[in-house]
Amino acid sequence: MSDIGEPTRVDILTKVRELLGRATLARARNQREQALKLVHEAIALDDTNAEAHELKGDLLLDLKRGEEAMASFRRAMELRPDRRVLEDKVARAALQRAARRQTLDLSQAILEGRAKPAGPKKSPAYAALLSLVAPGLGQFYNGEMLKGLAMLIGYVFLSALVVLAILREVASSPIGAQVMEGRPVDTGAITSALSGSALPAVILLVVLYAYSVADAAIRASRTMTSDESGLV
Repeated sequence: MSDIGEPTRVDILTKVRELLGRATLARARNQREQALKLVHEAIALDDTNAEAHELKGDLLLDLKRGEEAMASFRRAMELRPDRRVLEDKVARAALQRAARRQTLDLSQAILEGRAKPAGPKKSPAYAALLSLVAPGLGQFYNGEMLKGLAMLIGYVFLSALVVLAILREVASSPIGAQVMEGRPVDTGAITSALSGSALPAVILLVVLYAYSVADAAIRASRTMTSDESGLV
């Protein structure tokens, strides 16, 4: 700088270049906070330096401060509208800002009880297989205890109805006499019993099985998606 009076424009530009050079070196060494401090000094000397505002935006983007980075890039665009790369940097900063806001919103929702943290990932195939064994088991696997218990109770109840209906039909048909006399049983009589009074319970049982398997697989698949927000 000059020895007498205020620094000249050349002195200021020289100092700004020095500060930006040191800031760039500090960034290369992952000393981003130190680099940001140097950039602020440069901007304080010359707020019209587009390079300084762009470097500030780059550093803020590195530090995951997307909203501040976007403001710096926009300021650089005002000073250098011909520099097209700044448009891409503004877009990157906007995406980072959106991601940060989503994280903050989810954290706030968890604190307020409006959301729950994402649980462990579940296997859709395993959940479906468990529900094939018995309706409700896949829901237990997914952590839906009340739903699983309701389905399991429904499964036991409907199965009991089917068995009772078959026994009642068998007892009142010739197949009962065949059993009592030790003669070979005509299995066609059992089929006839299933198509009679047991049919409604059989249909409900099939529906319960299908719903339990599909629901367990779908619920488990939702835990596999990386963008599950956990909002309830």
